[in-house]
Amino acid sequence: MMEIILSEADIQSIINGRDVVKQIGNQRVNIRQSYAKDMAAPLIKDRFEVKDTIIENQLKAFRSSMKNTFELGG
Repeated sequence: MMEIILSEADIQSIINGRDVVKQIGNQRVNIRQSYAKDMAAPLIKDRFEVKDTIIENQLKAFRSSMKNTFELGG
């Protein structure tokens, strides 16, 4: 069985939508994230999760603004 070793930088590149090209013998292999979204969330709660920080920050800001709207004197 062949094995492709990815560094943390390679994995981060894939997560951020970039392709990673590796050389196996005399053949080049392109590694990329799937274009299709998973139909269900992962069954196992992993220690490390992939999250879109821009969306997370926008949700936090929205929740904060809604909280301030409904507070007394807000």
